[in-house]
Order: sequence, then structure tokens, then C-alpha cells
Amino acid sequence: MDSIAPLPATTLRVSPSRGWIRTSLGLSLIFLFLPWQGWGLWIRPDATALLLIYWGIFEPTEMGAGRAFLLGLLSDVAQSHVLGIHALTYSTLFILVQYYRPRILSFYRLNQMLHVLMLLLLTQWLEGLVDGSLGYSWPNWSWWVIQPLLGALSWPFLPLLLERASRPAAPPQSP
Repeated sequence: MDSIAPLPATTLRVSPSRGWIRTSLGLSLIFLFLPWQGWGLWIRPDATALLLIYWGIFEPTEMGAGRAFLLGLLSDVAQSHVLGIHALTYSTLFILVQYYRPRILSFYRLNQMLHVLMLLLLTQWLEGLVDGSLGYSWPNWSWWVIQPLLGALSWPFLPLLLERASRPAAPPQSP
């Protein structure tokens, strides 16, 4: 009869509030306003894309392609970029996340990292392709590889951070 024992409370996942999801996405946009210079621009992972992937996988009812598009427009404004490039890439990213969601959820966190890397590489490639077609200079190889790689390497730690921050405080234990 041990096989039908209830799961311990530590294995159950508490769904975060809508406010926490919006706050995390807002903080990722504020992250773009920081004064990045030189090599900092090359190693800064796309936090908004990472959060779109995370919330698109674990809370798909709270996200949508429209919100991804709006976040892309706000990201373009924050980075003084051509209006619509991030909106296109984030909308495409969200649609791909929804398509591959069952597959990604079937793996452990470390194996999910490879899927996240491919999604981030595709997002970076699409942004670079649109930039290049508009006549901007092509970025060097480090822009194509380092940001998506650092974003994928941070994937196993992202759920720990987001779930711990969204968890309500435990009630005090009485003696």
C-alpha cells in the first residue's frame, strides 16, 4: 500500500500569482535599462526571453503571444532598437515554446537546457537576420553564441529563483 501514499508537500508545486509573473517580467525589462557597456553587452543574457520560455512552459494560461508581442515592443523601446524586432522574435519564441512544451516538460531540468539553448539561438538568429536585412552591420560570432549559451546555463537556476521568491512565507511553528 506504500505506492498510493500521498506525495510530500515539498514535491508539490505552488502556482505563482499573476502579480508575481508580471513583476518578474517587469524586472526583466528594467534589467534592460541598466547601463551596459563594452563586454557587458556581450555577456548579458536575454532575461525577458528566458522568462517568456519559463512562464510559457510552466504557466501557459497566464502568458500568450499577445503579451509576448507587447513585451517585445517594450524591449525595443528600452533598448532604442528598431520597433518590432523583439516583438517578432518574442512572439515567434512563445509560439515555439507552446509547440515544444510537452517535449520540454518530459525532460529533467539539465536536459531542458539544450532545448532552451536551441530556442535562444533561434531567437538570436532571427533578430540578427532582421537586423542584417535592414542594413545594420552583422554582429561578430560572440554575439551569436555567448548570450544564448549564458542564458541556457542559467536555466537550471531560474526555476529555483522564481519558485522560491513566489512561495508564501511559512507560518511560524508553535512549540
